[in-house]
Amino acid sequence: MRWPVVFIALICMLLIGCKQEVKISDGVVHSFSEEGISFGQFSDDGKLLLGVTHSDVVTLWRMDTKQVELEIPADKVIKPVKHVALSKDNSLLLIANDTTVGLWSVPARAMISKVNFSGVNAYATITALALSPHKDRLLVGMADGSINMADINTRLNNRFQPHTQPVRFLRFDTQGELYMSGALDGKVGLWQFASSDAVFEQEFAHRITSLTANDDFSMLFVSDGLSAQHIKKLTSGEEVAKLTYSARFKIFRQSLFVQGGALLATSSSKSHLSVWHVGTGEEIGTWTIQTKSKGASIVAMHGDDVGELLTFNSDGMVERWNLDLLEAL
Repeated sequence: MRWPVVFIALICMLLIGCKQEVKISDGVVHSFSEEGISFGQFSDDGKLLLGVTHSDVVTLWRMDTKQVELEIPADKVIKPVKHVALSKDNSLLLIANDTTVGLWSVPARAMISKVNFSGVNAYATITALALSPHKDRLLVGMADGSINMADINTRLNNRFQPHTQPVRFLRFDTQGELYMSGALDGKVGLWQFASSDAVFEQEFAHRITSLTANDDFSMLFVSDGLSAQHIKKLTSGEEVAKLTYSARFKIFRQSLFVQGGALLATSSSKSHLSVWHVGTGEEIGTWTIQTKSKGASIVAMHGDDVGELLTFNSDGMVERWNLDLLEAL
């Protein structure tokens, strides 16, 4: 009587195994740091890699030569480094501690200015940064849920408080007119710069742990801290797909739309990379990244138009993945 159950279990094991048999990693490209990485960012064009070590060393590397493009002198770093952001054209680097944002010129290798930011609560600290594509607008999220919308040219700053807990995610659209926010209060919003009126807003039951949008800002992926993982149309909130997987729950951290928005890549708090079909929410596969230390995780990802995905992990290693091989699945 147990044969049907055994047979079904065997089929499930074989199906799961098939996903894991497709090897999409092309291996480690380079190990950029011997010290652990707190957070990082690939440049928009994939030519530069930004990393911050546990001892607050801020470095820009060139991806082609693997050489240092810029390392901020230790006595010039605004410590402790809590957030960094690189401009779309790779010319401007932002470094922030709890209260101050420093603007660095990458070509000149010099600090341009330092600006202090506060929340509605005077003691709130900086928790997120975003720079517009044209480098004229800056978003600074705060621990009290407020957002500073600063015009870099005019020095005008509009501040409002759309969240009740720390803002963790900020991202501009391609024109720098709209931006997306996500916070630990479980709320996600789409906003017009310099306005407090939401274009789109939705609340989830738990804190937001992952949030991203596709290139044309038509879709978003959002995950809360427990069981809500959704792909939605950004301006309307209409459901595109809900991620489906066999595990009881998954923790989502880094996320990125790839392959022209057809696939979604996500990382976990452990050493895992997962890829999902955007249209259905189906898990295509999960792979273990190469690491040097136990518990290392992905801190940044970058995708291109030819099926390549790069991951940068907390061990300082960049690994290349061939997404074209997923056609086999």
